[in-house]
Amino acid sequence: MRLRPLFVAIALTTLPLLSFSSSGAAEETRVAPPTWERVTEDAGIVVFRQEIAGSPVIAFKGVGAVDAPMSQVIAAITDTSRTTEWMDSTVEARVLRKVGPLEQIVYTHIKTPPGLTDRDFVTSARGEFDPAVKRFTVHIRSVSEPSAPQTSYVRGEIHHSSFVLTAIEGGKKTLVVTEIHADPKGSVPTFIANAFQKNWPLNTIKNLRKQSAKGDVRPSGELAAAIAKAGM
Repeated sequence: MRLRPLFVAIALTTLPLLSFSSSGAAEETRVAPPTWERVTEDAGIVVFRQEIAGSPVIAFKGVGAVDAPMSQVIAAITDTSRTTEWMDSTVEARVLRKVGPLEQIVYTHIKTPPGLTDRDFVTSARGEFDPAVKRFTVHIRSVSEPSAPQTSYVRGEIHHSSFVLTAIEGGKKTLVVTEIHADPKGSVPTFIANAFQKNWPLNTIKNLRKQSAKGDVRPSGELAAAIAKAGM
């Protein structure tokens, strides 16, 4: 899976909270759970940002509904051969190795604006079902893979990315929550990376809506069997 001109990176900031006794002495230091700050909303898609301690890049999350059954959205997300149809700035995407029915190692080439070197990524994309809540999650992260091509591009790193799909409205629609935390590497200034990445969740879900609506997007036989086995 891929990103806008892959100036992506996500961050999680933990803020220490100090508790004091009436005498003013610090009794304990507590760390607040990371929180998401709402950034914008468009077309029913809400975008959030989050800072990560020790990281200059910002994490982003998008939440929005897709007007298609979950099996259709799963098919759209997991078909690497068609990723270029909907993932921003992706000019090449191919499977390097299949690990199992729901996991594969993927190579992705991202086109960047003029004056910047293209980025590429080698990632593990692993899916898992949670039948109890009608949910399917794809976990994405960078990995080392001997079969990955050697290129002249800058190889970025995805620390964490995910797509969480949940069936809603009796299975007629799918709620999509997507997150991204990645480092484009190279000499891209932080403010550029953060500025470009801000739009990634919104564009991704919008494009996923269009892709899922295509009549020829269908789960493969292997994927359909896995969906049926999970009772989804």
